[in-house]
Amino acid sequence: MIIAGLVGAGGWLAASRVARLRAAEPDPLVARVTRPHDLETALGALDEEFTPNDRFFVRSHFGPAVIEERHFRLEIAGLVRKPLALSIADLRTLPKVTVPAVLQCSGNGRGLYRPRVPGAQWERGAVGQAAWSGVRLGDLLRHAGIKPEGKFVRLLGGERPPMPKTPVFARSITIEKALHPATLIAYEMNGAPLPLLHGAPLRAVVPGWVGDDWVKWLRSIRVESAEDAGFYMKTGYRVPDPPVKPGETPKPESMRAMTSMVVKAIITRPVAGARLAGGAVIGGFAFAGERAVRAVEVSTDGGRTWRAAAVAPSKGIGSWQRFELPWKPAPGRHRLLARATDESGVTQPERPAWNPGGYLWNGWDDVSCEVTS
Repeated sequence: MIIAGLVGAGGWLAASRVARLRAAEPDPLVARVTRPHDLETALGALDEEFTPNDRFFVRSHFGPAVIEERHFRLEIAGLVRKPLALSIADLRTLPKVTVPAVLQCSGNGRGLYRPRVPGAQWERGAVGQAAWSGVRLGDLLRHAGIKPEGKFVRLLGGERPPMPKTPVFARSITIEKALHPATLIAYEMNGAPLPLLHGAPLRAVVPGWVGDDWVKWLRSIRVESAEDAGFYMKTGYRVPDPPVKPGETPKPESMRAMTSMVVKAIITRPVAGARLAGGAVIGGFAFAGERAVRAVEVSTDGGRTWRAAAVAPSKGIGSWQRFELPWKPAPGRHRLLARATDESGVTQPERPAWNPGGYLWNGWDDVSCEVTS
């Protein structure tokens, strides 16, 4: 059951219905998986500072958990001095914080790896930025009182596995990341109640880190001495370190859990296949996990030469930065490329190292278009 007050304009069901309807259209959402919903944003719908809720990509493991608000309590337990059970009303009495942050599925770009790997064949649009509002996770943990042996925070969502032997979806983040002032427990997205498909009534917001850690339908927060021993930390969502050759099976002991996103620029103007008349502006966004982006370079000749684009300043950890480059092309077909460099000097590679999960794709963004006059 869903509380009636949360259904309506901007509410959980309104947003989720729009997402389902939009999924049947070529733009702005593309269905990669229909059960549960894995919906990818078309790049033409990402050319805004904040991605509208009804155009925001959706990633689910088992499907949405419908929670009755009047009975809901967020549990904070484990290695704390004072366990808590907080209602939504309790959370709303605490200081409200809003942060702009990019959410990206760690498999965004999986469909671009060769050889191909199993999983949702995301291309470029399993990413978006929203203004997330809620309470600081650190405030909740400090209120509960973290014991000295607490080193990790386990986040458990309300998704119900389809089979008794299917592991529950839980993720651990470090205590340092949990206490960062930008890490939130969010109940709003772009000024509206968090939509059902995006985790209502509560989700974790972990700026700069991969989307796996942004647990939806959040129900339990536990402070623990070690990383969670479940499947989604110890087996799933891991990459080989050092990298392996394409198609090679890595040794289990070489696998590590992902944390920060990698540096990446994505072109949103023009869209792939566009037909342009006259001059244009090449634009898009770039982000670099917990770091700021220092530069974005654009090539209009398939990588033979590069020009520096204008890059907007960072608006905080985990936010994206818009870039633009005026362009006066000659008629004909053109291949546009973009690559970003973060503040530490790491540059987006032409092609990233292959991995069997298809994670962390950040190859040069590649868009072809035609200029008619």
